[in-house]
Amino acid sequence: MSIFKSYFSKNNTVVTKDSVNTARNPITELFYGKEPISSCKYTGVSADTCGGRTGYTSDNRGRFSRFIFDLNVDDLISKVNSGCVNLSGGTGATHTLKMTNTSLFDKTLLNDKLVDGKRRASSFTLLLFRSSGITWDEGVGYDYQPVGGRFEPEFDESYGTRPSNWYSATTLTPWTYEGIYNNNNNASFTVVNSQNFDQGNENISMDITNEINDRLTGGTPNTGITYGIAYTGTLENLTGLTDSYSVGFFTRHTQTFYEPYLETSYDDYIGDDRERFYINKTNRLFLYTNTLGNPTNLDILPQVTIYDCDDVVYTSMTATNLTCGVYYVEFSVTGETYGTPSIFTDTWSSLKIGGNSLDNISNEFTLLAADNYYQMGPESQIPKDYAFSIDGIKLDEKLVAGETRKVFVSTRVPYTVNQNVVIDGIEYRIYVRQGNTEVETHPWGKVNRTYNQNYFLINTEDMIPNEYFIDVKAISNQKVNIYRNITKFQVVSRI
Repeated sequence: MSIFKSYFSKNNTVVTKDSVNTARNPITELFYGKEPISSCKYTGVSADTCGGRTGYTSDNRGRFSRFIFDLNVDDLISKVNSGCVNLSGGTGATHTLKMTNTSLFDKTLLNDKLVDGKRRASSFTLLLFRSSGITWDEGVGYDYQPVGGRFEPEFDESYGTRPSNWYSATTLTPWTYEGIYNNNNNASFTVVNSQNFDQGNENISMDITNEINDRLTGGTPNTGITYGIAYTGTLENLTGLTDSYSVGFFTRHTQTFYEPYLETSYDDYIGDDRERFYINKTNRLFLYTNTLGNPTNLDILPQVTIYDCDDVVYTSMTATNLTCGVYYVEFSVTGETYGTPSIFTDTWSSLKIGGNSLDNISNEFTLLAADNYYQMGPESQIPKDYAFSIDGIKLDEKLVAGETRKVFVSTRVPYTVNQNVVIDGIEYRIYVRQGNTEVETHPWGKVNRTYNQNYFLINTEDMIPNEYFIDVKAISNQKVNIYRNITKFQVVSRI
């Protein structure tokens, strides 16, 4: 299982009936409740007065805010088009929106008040919405100056009103609906997903697989789309509250590691059974296609014919594309027709790259006895212990963002010098350290197993410059050994 992250290209927080722009703030504060809009609304009724003006009445509705962002999926689309990310390969792909809560690290902040008097929100629901058809600008504002604040906006250099804001998408273009959408008009926006927050310090983690797959496959346009996070219309429209309630999340301008992103998780695990093809078990055979040493997809899916030890066709099938340059077939040989060991042949045909037809490829695999795979009896199996080392990346090596490394996990039989084996049950994870906190950038995932090596790929294209650590885990007969900090490396910016 591999992960690719897509980041926001712009974001902003807009406030009800306010032209303020807070796009450059490292935190988005979503709030609702008591914070009246002290303005006068014309009624034409002579008995009404507001601010000494006849025919006006005070408009004192509660305020709320909404966070909007643009999600850049251009690199993800490129990977899908090249076949490196297969949306339906293996167990498929998922897409999850992730944002880190600023209250996550300190539980004493729960139910507390901020310096401006707002109370930490709890027991609420946030919507992920989509609005289409408007192009908007991020803006250069930083602070939000509340009504009745200590300082006047004109003396605050970090206060800005250049669009986008509640009213306008750009300097010359207003939103179709003020605030991006009207929460009383369901036709003005689309709810993509929602998430309930019990205590209010939870991170945003919303599955938006169908939404993103539609964009990647052309079902939804990739231009003119605005996403956003907002409270439900019921919460936004509440009146008579004596407190204002808020929750904060890190934005794309944070100076910490907690930049928001879309996490695409896709199954590209290679478990090649060519050297361990057992009878009465479902096995996989793989074909790897390259041009000048680089993984390259074929023009069409190849056909595979399996011949038994008597050179008789056992089965035929169409291969499945797992990731760029990797194809496999999955099948089993059952029954007592064949003795073990027996040598079978797999022939791959319909091989074409760039319109050029290539010769068929024939490989062999040996059918092994099921007893070598299934162990049954009165004795419990003893866990196997191995020694591990990593090649392909040096300790404290600096990688320029954009590099891809193939990292080999060498598994050595204990008490031997150079007796290496290829095994199942190895996993790895990648993480960074923020103080005493470990933040996973790649959670535990399987290390690939080909017929001659164990390896995994590190793609730094979507990795934020930082120091990264790698742990390796080996599982054998319920025994789990975790090898901590087996190596570390740094990702540095291209500039």
